[in-house]
Amino acid sequence: ALVLHDRALAADVASEIWRYTKLFWVNSGPFNNLTARKFVLRLPAEALVAAAEAAAAAGARFRTGPDESPAALARRLAPLFCDAAVDPMVTNKSPGPGGDLLRDSANNLYEGVSMADLEGFVERYPLNSRLVKRDGQLVEEVYKVGGCYDAELRRIITHIEAALPFATPSFAAALRALIQWYRTGEDADRTAFDIAWVQSTDSPVDTMSGFIEVYMDARGIKGAWESMVYYVNREKTARIRALAEHAQWFEDHMPIAPAFRKPVVLGVTATAIEVVIETGDSGPITPIGVNLPNDQRVREVHGSKSVTLSNVTEAYEFSTTDEYRREFTWNDQEFDRAKRWGATAGELATEIHEVLGHGSGRMAAGITAQPQELLKEQYSAIEEARADLFEATEEARRA
Repeated sequence: ALVLHDRALAADVASEIWRYTKLFWVNSGPFNNLTARKFVLRLPAEALVAAAEAAAAAGARFRTGPDESPAALARRLAPLFCDAAVDPMVTNKSPGPGGDLLRDSANNLYEGVSMADLEGFVERYPLNSRLVKRDGQLVEEVYKVGGCYDAELRRIITHIEAALPFATPSFAAALRALIQWYRTGEDADRTAFDIAWVQSTDSPVDTMSGFIEVYMDARGIKGAWESMVYYVNREKTARIRALAEHAQWFEDHMPIAPAFRKPVVLGVTATAIEVVIETGDSGPITPIGVNLPNDQRVREVHGSKSVTLSNVTEAYEFSTTDEYRREFTWNDQEFDRAKRWGATAGELATEIHEVLGHGSGRMAAGITAQPQELLKEQYSAIEEARADLFEATEEARRA
């Protein structure tokens, strides 16, 4: 409302609101996508209130509470927008003495729940639900048709069903499995979708959709929804598939105990892609490579898909200035080499990280639990470090 009626605002106020709005959009909310820290609107609370009043007088419409004026709404929300000390981090894994991972994180994955409340509690829907405490009892609010986000999921299903007539048989099977998971929310249906999606390798167009990455959850359990539609870049795929075809060699030569190596690497699919659209947790700030599914049980038996987002990588390269390169090179020769080969080296590093890093290894014999369940809030950091170390190992081997 303020942006649409910015002409009614003082010039400096309108400029600051535009700056904040752009950051809000890029980061999908008021927290920095990389640091998880809140960025603030650089206005006093009363300036925000005055802006709301001016916009309302110019015809702006606000979603206010019952009997709440636009000024009262702005005054109520001002601490969230303007005060860095209020809800300072969306995900806080280091809350300090007396703190709590869940209560000190400003996301909406938990309501009235502390880590102590979870002792002995077994979640039926760990990935696709939020936990709330009602009348002293923990309740899972499941993301499914008929549950949380019912209307949104029904619209998603409508679009997926519209795509079915154009899909290859294997891709159509994966899409139907995805629809089933969205309808029931059951983990068994999520597993069936993961398997069907990994086995669908013949479609020139593909999607990643669901409650997938767990970075927002301080426990590393709850998935954030995301969706991506893309098509295959056949020229670049030939290179990345060379890595996948030799995955067994890399697995056999990993500097880890043989018990943690896969004796037979199965189903490693690697593709270079051109992204058509990303939304939810995958955009606007985008990954440059992805390896899925995250379910270790599916990965060990059925394999995984790795993709490198080629047009995203190219956009990063084209937006890198010469001044930036010179800041991190010692001489002209190194600068020229970085300019000529930087993009290629970056793509190769991403491919090794995704295809061979995340796609490698297996759980110790006898362990049936997911790594997320055992490593808990440390899982995401350890898994990314593991993939980085694989990448570093290969670079050292070539040196």
